Parts: sequence; structure tokens; C-alpha cells
Amino acid sequence: MITVTENDKNIIHYECDCGTRGMCTIKPAEDDATIVFDVRCPNCLDTERITLVQYSSEAVKERLVNESDTDLSWVPTLNEELGD
Repeated sequence: MITVTENDKNIIHYECDCGTRGMCTIKPAEDDATIVFDVRCPNCLDTERITLVQYSSEAVKERLVNESDTDLSWVPTLNEELGD
């Protein structure tokens, strides 16, 4: 299982159950959105589908999190790197 440990805009830091730590870059959505992307561990090849909310205000965040019919924006993973 892969766990997101930190995210900063479009850079996602993660840790895999196999002990691998890494980061990947995703293409951000153009507007406020619920985004979905896949993270793959380069060592054990475990893959996890991750959902994040990209928002410009707390009101938008609440709307995106609480609406059950929110459209999902699929974004590509642009780069994967091993790291501490």
C-alpha cells in the first residue's frame, strides 16, 4: 500500500509498505477539482489510486468534499523519483 505523506501543489511525496519513499509530479487541474491519479512504487511495482481535492478557497473545498456527484478529473503522473 502506498501512503501520501505530503503534497505541495503538484508534487506528491509518498511511502510504500516495502519501505520505499519517493515523490511524483502530477499535472494539476486547470480549475478547482477533485483529481485522481495513480502512484506506482518503482521497487515493488505496487500501484495505488489517489484522490485529492484541488481548491482555491475553503468554501470550494467543502463543496468538493461534500458533494456526492462531483466530477472527477483524471490527471497523469508526469515524473516518479526515489527519495528520502
